[in-house]
Amino acid sequence: MISLLGHILILTSNLMDISQCRQVYMSQNKERVISMLDILSNNDNLTTDELCYKSVFECMKAEYVLNPYQKLSYFNSGYNTLNAIIEEYQSNVEYRYHRYMIEKHAPSWLIEESHKQIDKDFIINTISKKHPMYSFIMETMNN
Repeated sequence: MISLLGHILILTSNLMDISQCRQVYMSQNKERVISMLDILSNNDNLTTDELCYKSVFECMKAEYVLNPYQKLSYFNSGYNTLNAIIEEYQSNVEYRYHRYMIEKHAPSWLIEESHKQIDKDFIINTISKKHPMYSFIMETMNN
């Protein structure tokens, strides 16, 4: 769990380091995900990378809430925003990875049009070994 001081430092930082979002995502820790989602949701000037992670964290939060309407609301908000980002930045491997993982783990009835195979092929053929999440991406795609 992020300490109070760590939370305050993140909130007061003018420069969000995308590596913080990546670390929270890779942790798959419920409290850290919700905390980072709160931070991103309270920022009006998100970069595209931050908006991507906000969307991903919304989809993840859908898994944590009990109310079915809230689940659907969080999922749809995050998933629709992520799809809009990918429409604009189709060559971004990281964005496509996140959509692939969401579609891989979401119930099929939530996904109107599956991009899983297209995204998986794109990621495998495009990702650089120098990408900061290369090992994590390759490992999680194959599980």
